[in-house]
Amino acid sequence: MFNETSGSMYEELENKRLKKIRRRKIIIKRIITIMILLLIIIYLVLLLIDIRRFRNGENPLIITNTSIKEYDDGTVKSYYSIGWVFRYYDRETIKESEIAPFFSKIKMDNELIRKVDYDLPQVDTNYSVPKNESFNEKVDGVLFFYKNVYDNYALEYNYELLGTYKCILSESDCEITYSNPLDDDYRETKMGILHDRYVFITEYKNKDSKAEEKHIYLYDIVAKHLIAEYQDVRFSTTSDANKRKSILGYDDSYRIIVKQNNYWGIDVIDKGNTKNFLDYKYRYVGFDQKNLVYILQDEDKKWLAYDTKNDKFTEPKKEKIESLYVKNDKMYIVTFTKEEKTGKKNYILFNQDGENVLTKENIDNLDIYDSFICYINDENLHLIDFDGKELIEPIKLYFTSLYSSVKPYNVKFIGDLLIISTPKDRNTTHFTDEYHFDKTSYELKNTRKDVKETTN
Repeated sequence: MFNETSGSMYEELENKRLKKIRRRKIIIKRIITIMILLLIIIYLVLLLIDIRRFRNGENPLIITNTSIKEYDDGTVKSYYSIGWVFRYYDRETIKESEIAPFFSKIKMDNELIRKVDYDLPQVDTNYSVPKNESFNEKVDGVLFFYKNVYDNYALEYNYELLGTYKCILSESDCEITYSNPLDDDYRETKMGILHDRYVFITEYKNKDSKAEEKHIYLYDIVAKHLIAEYQDVRFSTTSDANKRKSILGYDDSYRIIVKQNNYWGIDVIDKGNTKNFLDYKYRYVGFDQKNLVYILQDEDKKWLAYDTKNDKFTEPKKEKIESLYVKNDKMYIVTFTKEEKTGKKNYILFNQDGENVLTKENIDNLDIYDSFICYINDENLHLIDFDGKELIEPIKLYFTSLYSSVKPYNVKFIGDLLIISTPKDRNTTHFTDEYHFDKTSYELKNTRKDVKETTN
């Protein structure tokens, strides 16, 4: 009896002990499961937060590591977080950003393949860079390429060195290229450094001798090699960074006007190489900065304009282009013929199809405004639109001579009114007639006679 009772008690105690162990294991498993679930939830929450931050252009909330990989065409920045990475590609071959698993490789993780022209000289990269405390363009046969960087704290510009170049065809006869002149009034101007990377360099052999050779090269400061050689060049900017926004063709700065085999054309700098954009077959290529249109003279000595935005040419004309306008994505060219005896000009306005918009002849005065054109013909002032339609009845002028301080007519805008005045004589203080038109409909609203005014 005693043995049976003792055995039962022991068995009962053992069962209780085993139940406690099982219960403890279950609790531990549940705690581990809950912790794992919590970690997964926290991970997913962090991922969702970082996805939102990535879309907003922000870096990861938790950054474990940062790296920047440099290439000869740009960089790739990587910001590592818990299990993922933000990457920002700033290369010629790829410009994008991505969020990806931390083990993923960088896209296009290779050196940019450069087109090598073995006919071009090899650049010297094994030379000692001389001191240049005065920021000169050239020291001891080495060219220095600087970028002007504005210091907001010091309120002044500082020089940032972009790179150097050692003369390769002589000891020291090389320089940043001068732009080919566009006209007789052109001042000698150095070519600028394009996008802090490309620069034209003129190299000389046997300079100042009968055997002198002149070579113009396009140099890649970053990749440190020559890209192309040209006979001559004119470009879209100058070496003065402060003036770049107002210099010829700044908005078309990836295109370059170049000369090959005695003819001009246009090339494009594309990912460290050049490709032809407009054939080398023109006697002249210039650029109208205001309208972003090229002015050309073809092999037959005829003049035309080329709008790269709409890929349109005007009809070639024998008269030289004096001025050019782009209205409603259409080009209009102003030319004139000149009487040899009197010097009187006869203006012509062609549209891009070669049609003369002006319906009258012997036009010795022409003014172009945003929405209309003014001209004088037979002592009358005419207002037309760019299709040649008369907008108002012709206004009789009291005189038509342009060679005085008082013009035969004046145009001004006040509020919704277009006001045309016609002075009665050439005296500084004079009487004039005023015609008030609605500037949209050109309806005559009012006429004022004998208004006294003084011209400064």
